[in-house]
Amino acid sequence: MQREPILMKKIKKEKIQGKFIIGLIGTHPGAGVTHLGIMLSNYFSEYLGRKTAFLECGSGSDFQYLQQYFYDPGEDIYNRDFFTIHRVTFYKKRNLQGIPEIIGDQYDCIVLDLGTDMVKNKSEFLRCDKKIVVSSLSVWKEHEMEQFIENTKHLRNSEQWTYVIPFSEQATINRVTKKLHRKVYGIPYEPDPFFLTVSVINLFSKIFQ
Repeated sequence: MQREPILMKKIKKEKIQGKFIIGLIGTHPGAGVTHLGIMLSNYFSEYLGRKTAFLECGSGSDFQYLQQYFYDPGEDIYNRDFFTIHRVTFYKKRNLQGIPEIIGDQYDCIVLDLGTDMVKNKSEFLRCDKKIVVSSLSVWKEHEMEQFIENTKHLRNSEQWTYVIPFSEQATINRVTKKLHRKVYGIPYEPDPFFLTVSVINLFSKIFQ
């Protein structure tokens, strides 16, 4: 039995017109792409009321574990390549050739989890309406973000991409924003990505304004 999230009815809802495609890519494994993708999918579905799909296009198997957690082995949907949690449709292990079929379906918002392979997934990432790079500012990982920017700075409008850093202090975010000349946002700690706090909703409203 799925839990129903509490909608934040007191906060004014915003409108994003037309089909909207968000591309997420990480600068390194473990950056938190899937976790952020679940948060964004629930933001668009539960808060903005948009019919939303979340596609697993990287090499991970996180969606399989999600499916096994929310559904019992005896249910028909247990072994399907797609399933629904809180009105978001999750598509497991979608290769790039299978993306257009879903984009052509009746979804208002599509979130693509492109993993960490920018070389393989560059074309799909560049086609997205909103391009978000997930990274870390840990002392031993900050170079990953710097290297990613160096490797992609030749791409058109790459300076306009959005960078998000989970669990980082604002002072650190400000320092990196100034140093790298990129839009960088710190994502507050959200232990359950299916239930968003007001601070996260406000942040997403700012990112997608």
